[in-house]
Amino acid sequence: MSMERSYMNYQLSIREMNLSEHFTLEEMLHSNTAEKKHIENRINAVEVNNLVRLCEAVLEPLREHFGVPIKINSGFRCRALNAAVGGAPNSYHTKGRAVDIPMKPGWLAYIRDHLPHTELINEGTWIHVAL
Repeated sequence: MSMERSYMNYQLSIREMNLSEHFTLEEMLHSNTAEKKHIENRINAVEVNNLVRLCEAVLEPLREHFGVPIKINSGFRCRALNAAVGGAPNSYHTKGRAVDIPMKPGWLAYIRDHLPHTELINEGTWIHVAL
């Protein structure tokens, strides 16, 4: 097997990993924009560890409190993807430290009052939260 094919198989299998009980790396990497623009949304080990922390400290407790699944609108973005979606150059998304989730009744207040965060932004139809 060539090194390139071996690396591609590794990338595919790593995408399937669970970051926490209910969240996968695949859903944190998925992007319709990346697919349309043929951008490979590559992530490194430090960024994966940041996503694990975000899932364990914010997303899992939020899910447990409200008892419903959470859809990830936007998770990790490589720099090229972040630029393509018009993200801030220093966005926490590029470090695996931010996620955008749908705005649901009570979620913003619960995160604000009970969960750790560095950024918490009401974006109207979604919530941006970063650690």
